Amino acid sequence: MAAEPAQANANGPGSRKNSTDLERDVLAQQIAVSVPEIGYFQLFRYATNKDLLIIAISFLCAVISGAITTAPALLTALLVGSIQESWSKESTSASASSELTRFTIYFVYLFVGELVTCYIATIGFIRTGIVLSSRIREEYLAALLRQNMAFFDHVGAGEIATHMTADANLIRDGISEKASVAVQCCSSIVTAFVIGFTRDWKLTLIMASSPVCIALVFAVNGVALTKSRQRWLGETAAAGTVVEEVLSSIKTVVGLNAQSELTSRYDGFLEKAERWATRARTISGALLGAVFAVIYMAIGLGFWMGSRYLVKGTTSYVDILAIILATVTGIACLGSIVPPLQAFTIAVAAGSRLYGTIDRKPRGESTRPSKTQLDTISGHLEFKNVRHIYPSRPEVVVLDNLSISIEPGKTTAIVGPSGSGKSTIIELLERFYDPLAGKIMLDGHNLSEINPQWLRQHMSLVQQNPTLFDTTIFENVRYGLVGTPYENSPEEEVRNLVHDACRIANAHDFICKLPNGYGTPVGEAGVMLSGGQKQRIAIARALIRNPKILLLDEATSALDSTSETVVQAAIERASQGRTTVVVAHRLSTIKTADKIIVLSGGRLAEQGTHNELLELNGTYTKLAQTQTVHLDQETNPGMETASHIHDEPEKPTVENEKALPPIDRNFASTISPKDAEALQSLDHPRSEYSMRTLVTFVMKMHKGSVLKILHGFLWSVQAGAGAPIQAVFLAKCLVALARPPSQYQLLRSETNLWAGMHVALAFVQLLAYTAQATTLGGCTEKLIRDVSGQTFRALLDKDMAFFDMPEHGVGALSSFISTEPSSIAGVGCYAVGTYIMALTTLIGAMAASIAVGWKLGLVGSATVPILLLCGLFRYRVMAQLDAHLRKDYQETASLASEAVSSIRTVISLNREPSVMLTFHGQLAQQNLTSIRASLKSSALFSFSQSASMLCTALGLWYGGTLVISGEYGLFQFILSHAAINICGEAAGQIFSSSPDLAKAKNSATRLKALFDQRTSAQINHDATRPLLEGNIQFRDVHFTYPTRPGRRILNGFDLTVHKGKYVALIGSSGCGKSTIVAMLEHFYHPSAGMISMDDIDISSMDVRAYRDQVALVNQEPTLFQGTIRENLTLGLNRECSQQELEKACKDAYILEFILSLPLGLNTMCGGKGNNFSGGQKQRLAIARALLRRPKVLLLDEVTSALDSESQREVQAALDEAAKDRTTIAIAHRLSAIQNADVICFLEDGVVVESGTHAELIRKRGKYFAMSSLQTLES
Repeated sequence: MAAEPAQANANGPGSRKNSTDLERDVLAQQIAVSVPEIGYFQLFRYATNKDLLIIAISFLCAVISGAITTAPALLTALLVGSIQESWSKESTSASASSELTRFTIYFVYLFVGELVTCYIATIGFIRTGIVLSSRIREEYLAALLRQNMAFFDHVGAGEIATHMTADANLIRDGISEKASVAVQCCSSIVTAFVIGFTRDWKLTLIMASSPVCIALVFAVNGVALTKSRQRWLGETAAAGTVVEEVLSSIKTVVGLNAQSELTSRYDGFLEKAERWATRARTISGALLGAVFAVIYMAIGLGFWMGSRYLVKGTTSYVDILAIILATVTGIACLGSIVPPLQAFTIAVAAGSRLYGTIDRKPRGESTRPSKTQLDTISGHLEFKNVRHIYPSRPEVVVLDNLSISIEPGKTTAIVGPSGSGKSTIIELLERFYDPLAGKIMLDGHNLSEINPQWLRQHMSLVQQNPTLFDTTIFENVRYGLVGTPYENSPEEEVRNLVHDACRIANAHDFICKLPNGYGTPVGEAGVMLSGGQKQRIAIARALIRNPKILLLDEATSALDSTSETVVQAAIERASQGRTTVVVAHRLSTIKTADKIIVLSGGRLAEQGTHNELLELNGTYTKLAQTQTVHLDQETNPGMETASHIHDEPEKPTVENEKALPPIDRNFASTISPKDAEALQSLDHPRSEYSMRTLVTFVMKMHKGSVLKILHGFLWSVQAGAGAPIQAVFLAKCLVALARPPSQYQLLRSETNLWAGMHVALAFVQLLAYTAQATTLGGCTEKLIRDVSGQTFRALLDKDMAFFDMPEHGVGALSSFISTEPSSIAGVGCYAVGTYIMALTTLIGAMAASIAVGWKLGLVGSATVPILLLCGLFRYRVMAQLDAHLRKDYQETASLASEAVSSIRTVISLNREPSVMLTFHGQLAQQNLTSIRASLKSSALFSFSQSASMLCTALGLWYGGTLVISGEYGLFQFILSHAAINICGEAAGQIFSSSPDLAKAKNSATRLKALFDQRTSAQINHDATRPLLEGNIQFRDVHFTYPTRPGRRILNGFDLTVHKGKYVALIGSSGCGKSTIVAMLEHFYHPSAGMISMDDIDISSMDVRAYRDQVALVNQEPTLFQGTIRENLTLGLNRECSQQELEKACKDAYILEFILSLPLGLNTMCGGKGNNFSGGQKQRLAIARALLRRPKVLLLDEVTSALDSESQREVQAALDEAAKDRTTIAIAHRLSAIQNADVICFLEDGVVVESGTHAELIRKRGKYFAMSSLQTLES
C-alpha cells in the first residue's frame, strides 16, 4: 500500500472553520436540561397497586386519627358544661359525678382508637416514603445512564451525588410521616367544623373566617418560600460539584497548595445558599407567627360574638365552648400543617429537578432506540466526510470533513498532534457522540442505525486513563464479560478466563504477589494500584470479551518498557483476525500496524505503513525522529558522568547495595505513626462526647453572633410565654360567660376585655415568631455555612492516607459534607431557641396551674414526665435509625457517583444493567432494615401522640371532682386544665424534632472528632520555613502504604540528589517510582529512615511553605471548573502578570493553541478539563508548574499523553527549565529522560543501576535491555 501525503496537513486548530449558528443550536439542544413544573401527587408516580393499597389504608387511618384528635373538644365542652351546672348548683353532686365518670371512660376509648389508627397511618406513610424515594433514586440513576455523553460535560458527579442523596431525602421527607400528619390535620379541621356547624352554624360561620385568612397567608408566603428553597437547593448543588471535583483530584489540590483558593470558591456558593436559606427561614417564621395570630384573634372573635348570642339567648354556654374548642383545634391544625406543607413544597422542588433528568429524552442519534443488529461483523469501518464539534466547545471544529477507511481484520494506528482528533475518532466509534455531519459506516451500515448496546458487545475499549471500579481485581476483569456468551458461565470457567486474560496482559504475576491476589480491592477509581497496574487490568478486561473490534486509546502509555513489550505482543496476537484501532503517541508501539493514519487539524495528513511514511519524509518522519533512543556506547557531547555530577565516589553497584547492613524487616513493614493516625473513619469516631460537650462545641461556632443570638433567645421566651398567657385569657372568658342572666352586662364587659386581650396577644406573637426566625434562623444558616466551610477545609488538610481508606471515597465524603453541617443545626441556636420556647411554655403553664390550684396543678404536672419519656425513647430510636440510614445513603451515593464519574467505561462495557442491579440490591436491603427500624419508632410516636388523651382525662376527672366537691372554683379548674393541655403540647414539642436532634448529635460527634484530629499540616504550622536550594537525600527509607500494611514498597531506599541536577527514575510498574515522588510531596511519611531537603528533615518543615517550593506534574493531569487563567494561577501565592502567563504557556508549547481559542486565557476548561484533549491538559499542567518557579520539579510521566512533536517541544522546555532547579522525573518513555544527569533503575524498592544514559548503555544491564525494547530502528 502506498503512502498518501496530506493535502491539508498545514491546517491547525486555529485554521478550522467555525461552527454555524444552526450547528450551535443543535449542540445546545444536546446539553439542555429543563426543570418541569410538577404537582405534589406526581411524587407518587412510581407507586404500584400494592403501594396504593397501603397508602389508601394509611390515608383512612390518618383520617380517623385526625377526627379522634378533635373529638376531645366536644367531650370537654360537654363535661365542662356539666361541671359548670354543678358549680352553679343547678344539678346534684351525684349526677355530676356520674357524668364525670362517663366522659372519662370516653376519653380512654379515644386513646385506644388514636393509638391504633395513628400507628397504622404513621408506619404506612413511612414505608411509602422509603420505598417510593428509593424508586425515584433508581429511576434517576437509570435516566443518567441513558443520557448522551454531552450531558455529563456540564453536570458534575458532585451535583449528581447531591441530587441522589439530599433531593431524594427531601422527597422521602415530603411523602412519609409528614404526609400522615397533613392528612390528620385536614381531618381534624373538617371534623372541627362539622362539630361547630351542628352546634351553632352562625357562630361557626364567623369562626370559619380564620381558616380563610390562614389560607391567604399561605398563598402569599408560599410562592416566596418555594422560590427561596429552589434557589437555595440550586446553590447547594453547585457547591456539591466543587466538592466532588476537588476531592476526586485531592493530590493535585494539595500539591498546588490550592486548598484555600478552592475553599473560597466553595464558600462563594455557600454564601449565596445562606442568603436564600435565611430568607426562607424568615418567611417560615412569619408564616408560623401569622397562623398563631389568626388563631388568637379567632378565639377573641368567637368569645366576643358568642357572648352576644348568649345574651340574646340564641346559643348556649356549651355550644360556645364546643365551637370555640373544636374550631380552635382545627385552626391549630393549620399551624401544625405548616411544617408538612413546607416539606411538600421542598419535596416538589426537589422532585422537579430529579424528574427533569428522569424525563429528559437524550438528544442526539446515539441514544435513539435503533434496533438494527448485524448477523456478522467483519469490522470494516469508514468515515465519510465526518464533521464533529463537541457541545461543550461549540467554537472549535474537532474533525473537519474527515474521510478515512479502516480495513477489517487489520490494525490501524492513528497518530498526530494533541487536539488533532485522534481520541475523538474512538469516541465516535463507541457512539459516545454522533457526528454533526457525515457518516460512519460499519460493514456498509450507518453506525447511527445500529443498536449501540449490541455494537458495544462486539467492541472493547482501553482508554488513556483507565477506570477501575471500587471492587476486587477479579470483578473488575470479569466486567469485561458483560454482554458476552460467557457472562453467566460457571464460576470456575469465569475464573480461568479472568486468569488467562491477565496473563496475556502481563498482570497475573503482580496480582499473585498481592496479599489477597485477585480478591484485592482496588479502591475507588483504582487508587490502590499504580497507573501501570491499572492499565494492565483494563487491558485484561478488554481482551477477555474477545471482541470483533478492539479500540486502544494510548492503551500502553502507563506501562514500563518490559511490560509494554509483553503486552504489546499480546495485543498484536489478540489483534489477529479482528479490526484494531490504536491511538498512540509512542510510535514504537504501532510501527508494525497495517496502516498508520496521521491527523493534523482534524483532517487526514498522511497514511501508509511505518516504512512508507518514513520514505515520505513528512509529518510522520518528524514525529519518529523525536522518539529515537540512542544506543551508542559513547557519551553524548557535553554529557557529564554520574560521578562528576555528584562530586563523590561512584554510586554503589547492585552487589554492594545488597551488602548494606541488615534492617529490621518487622519494623520496616510497619506504617508511619503519622499515617496511622490519619486512618480514622468518619463513621466510627474514636472519641465519645457528652451532649453538653457537643452543644458547647456547636455554640462556640456561633462566635461573632452572641448578641444576635441572645436577642433571638429573648424573642423565643416571648413566643413561648404566649400559650400560658392565652390560657389565662381563655379561663377568664369562660368564667365570664358562665355568669347568670342577672349579670349579663358584666358578662359582656368582661368578655369584651379578654377578647381584646387575645387580639393584642396575636400581634405580639406575630412579632415574636418573625423576630425569632429572622435572628436565630440567620445565625443558624451562618453556622451551617461556617461548619460546611470548616469541614471542607478540615478534609483538605487531611493526610493522604485518610483518602486511601475505602470508606472515604469521593461519593461518601461529598455526602458527608452536604449532610453533616446541615444536620448539626439540630443543636444550633435555632434549635436551642425552639427548646427555650417549649420550656418557657412548659414552665409557665405549670407555674400558672400550680399557682391557682396546686392540687390539680401537681396532678397535671405529674403527667409531663410520661410525655417526656415517650419523646426520649423515640429520640433514641430515631438516633439509631438515622445512623443506619446515613451509612446506607453514603453507600448508594458512592455507587452512583462512581458510575457517573466513570460513565464512559460503564457505557463501553454495557454495564448499565449491572450497575442498576447492584444499586437496586443495596436499596432493597436498606429499605428492609429501615422499615423494620421504623416499626418501633412509629409505635413510640403513636403512643406519645395519644397519651395526651389519658392525661386530659385524668385532669378533667380530678378537676371536676374538686369543683363538684366545692373545693375549686370554675376559674381554677379551667385554667389548670388548659395549662395541663399546654404542658402536654410543650412536652411533645420538645421532642417533636427528635429526628433532627438525633441527626445533630451524630453529626456533631463526627464533626468534632474530625476537627479535633491534628494533621501534618496543622502539626507543622509553626515549623521551619526555609528557602530551599534543592539538595535531596533519602536515607535508608522504608515505606508501606497505610491501607496495605502487608506489602512493602520501599526497602531501604537510598538516593542523593544535588541541587540543580536532573535525576530520572525508571523501572517496572510497582517498583516504587511514584511512591518516591508522593513522599517528596509530603503525601506520605516513611515507615523508617529519613527524607531530607538541604539536610533538614522535611517532616519538620511547614508543609505549605515546603510545597510552595516544590511543583508536581502528575501522570494524569487535572484541571478544574473555571477558565484557563484560573487554572494556571491556582494555588499561586503571588500575583501573576499577563506576560508571565503567556511565557509559561509558550514554554509549555500551549500558547499558540490558547490564542487560537475565541476567549483565549478566559476559555472555560469544563469539569475536570473535559473541554481539552489529554495532551492539551498535560501541557496546561506543565505551564501551571512552571509558573510556580519551583526549586524542585517533580515529573510523574509528564509527557506520556503528548504526541511526539509536542513531546519534543515540551521536553526542550523542561530541559531548559531544569537548569536552575532540581528535577526528578519518572518516565517509561526513555527518549524523554536520556539526557538526564543521572538515571536510576529501581527494582523492588531499591536502586539496582544508576548512571548517565551512556554509562548505563555500556553496562548492558537492565537499562540497556529496556532501551533496546523502545528503539524505532528496524
